[in-house]
Amino acid sequence: MTTEEFKRDILRLQPRLQRTAESIIGDPDSAADAVQEAVITLWEQHATIKSQDMEKLSLTIVKRRSIDLLRKQRPTVPIDTESLMLAEPPQDDNEERYRLARKLVEQLPQRQRDTILMKYEDGLSVEEIEKATGMSSTHVYATLSRAYKSLREAIKQHKDEQM
Repeated sequence: MTTEEFKRDILRLQPRLQRTAESIIGDPDSAADAVQEAVITLWEQHATIKSQDMEKLSLTIVKRRSIDLLRKQRPTVPIDTESLMLAEPPQDDNEERYRLARKLVEQLPQRQRDTILMKYEDGLSVEEIEKATGMSSTHVYATLSRAYKSLREAIKQHKDEQM
C-alpha cells in the first residue's frame, strides 16, 4: 500500500475507528488514544498491507488497543497483607485449628492468599474482591477454587503426618 492510499483509507476509516473505540472504552479521549496507537501500528506495516484488508485489520487493531487501555485503567486497591495477618485468633477450643489454618493460608501463593483473606477475614463478596483486585469474577472464583484445593491437600498432608 502506498503512502497516499494509506492516508486516504485512514481518513475514511477514522470516524468508524473512533466510534468502535468509544463503544469499548466509553471515554472519547481514551478512545482517541487507542485509535492513534492503532494508526501508528498500521503505519509501521503499511507497506505490507493490501488495500482491501485495511478496514478489517484497522478495526481489529483498534479493538485490541481499546481493550489494552481498559486493562491498564483498571482500578486497583493496594492490599495490606501484613495487617490482615495480624488478626486475632478466636478465643475458644478451636485455637489450634485456627493456627493450623492460618499457617496453611500463609503458605499459599500471594494472589490465592490475598483472595482467601479478603473473602473470609474481611467478609468481602466476590464482586467486592473483583473491584478491589481488578480481576474478573471468573478469575476470582478460579483463584478461590485453586486456594481451596491447595488447602485441602495441605490439610490432608498434615493429617497424614500426624498419624
